[in-house]
Amino acid sequence: MATLNDEFRDWQGVRLTRPLTFAFATGPVIDQGRLYGRVIDPKEGKPVAGLPVLVFNPGEEIDGVPAYQTQTDADGQFELRNVRESDFFIVGLQDANRNLRADDGERFAVPPNPLITATPDTIEQFLDWVYTKVDTLGPAIERVRATSNRLVEVRFSENVILSDLSGESWAITDSIDNAPVAVHSSYQLETDTRVVYLMTDALQDRSYALLPDASVEDSSDNTAFIETIYFAGSTRIQRIEPRFERFLPTSTEDPYELAPWETPTIVFNRPLTPPILDSLVTVQDSTGTPVSFESPSSDGTSYNLLSLDDPTQVYRIAVLDPDSTRVRYFKRLGPRELGSISGIAAPSGDSVVVILTDSNGLVISTTHPDSKGAFTFGDLPQNTFQLRAFIDSNRNGNWDGGMIHPYMPAEPITWMPEPVTIRPRWDTVLGDTLRIGTLSVDSVSFSDQ
Repeated sequence: MATLNDEFRDWQGVRLTRPLTFAFATGPVIDQGRLYGRVIDPKEGKPVAGLPVLVFNPGEEIDGVPAYQTQTDADGQFELRNVRESDFFIVGLQDANRNLRADDGERFAVPPNPLITATPDTIEQFLDWVYTKVDTLGPAIERVRATSNRLVEVRFSENVILSDLSGESWAITDSIDNAPVAVHSSYQLETDTRVVYLMTDALQDRSYALLPDASVEDSSDNTAFIETIYFAGSTRIQRIEPRFERFLPTSTEDPYELAPWETPTIVFNRPLTPPILDSLVTVQDSTGTPVSFESPSSDGTSYNLLSLDDPTQVYRIAVLDPDSTRVRYFKRLGPRELGSISGIAAPSGDSVVVILTDSNGLVISTTHPDSKGAFTFGDLPQNTFQLRAFIDSNRNGNWDGGMIHPYMPAEPITWMPEPVTIRPRWDTVLGDTLRIGTLSVDSVSFSDQ
């Protein structure tokens, strides 16, 4: 059997619309085995199209030559006909470097069972392969440069998360006499989280050595590579004046109605000391009375304004700019403007995780069903939401997509086929059990709260 995937083109450059497979035999009988499958993404269960599918004989090395190859169609499905009636190990692999193995950063999908049997059965049963990614490498520093005599820019290979903004865990030394250079703070800009900025003592026009903060990590909890990086200092004097960038959440609504998990946020171009922040930002309630607030920051430049929780008030937040005053109004949604979702998951127990996301895929909340499988998400604004659930086999709190070698299946997962719309003061009850491994939720009902 020979398969041409959709990368083949005619002399005018037009690609095949789907893979073409040709069966032939060197003997009197053509093999009649058939293999089917479907590859889906783990967030919404949507099909993954155009993914190479590699079929290996049992016991063969996965980095060897596969016995058969094909790829998924627009519905995420693949089909192989006229293969040997035997057992096979089948893996979907976005093999970017074409070395027939899942390297770090490449996406793959392991089979639901270690061996899939090819039979002449014509009933198409598309078992699900769930798409995931190998991510075991920590972020690495790509470049370090001094943008001025007191500011150092550190660029990583991927987006990173800072857990310590003090800068104390970063080490900079003069590479000539090994004299330490104090780092006073570290911060990021919310528009580019691959970059970390370090505010330092005055640098000179000479070489310096930098050792990164060991707590810097990526979104998969991989810590940064700890290695010494050398960079050239600068004597350029640059004073970066505080500049207001934007309000968050971004919206044209005025006042913006805050969901229970949202916080008014003001973003600047650099870190601000508490006295400077207090001099630039004022908050008033509906009567014009000043409101005190706390302003923690997770990245050093985005400040969350806490304690604005009274749903009877419309808060006016004003930020002084050099030439104007930027104003935005926020209102906290109250109990009568919120609803809930409740349902049943199967199986039940604390190994099951139910995840609620908004229409953009942002995780809003997670919960565990009780001993009878019941779960509830409360305090939800009028909007559409998605649900998915999985069995957390290793109890690490995350869905795991399995491993190719040694083989480990993906943790069982399921999704709601359609989004659910929340109505204020109503409990939206799922009309069927959310069964992990099947898409069985097909109706909802409402009960007045």
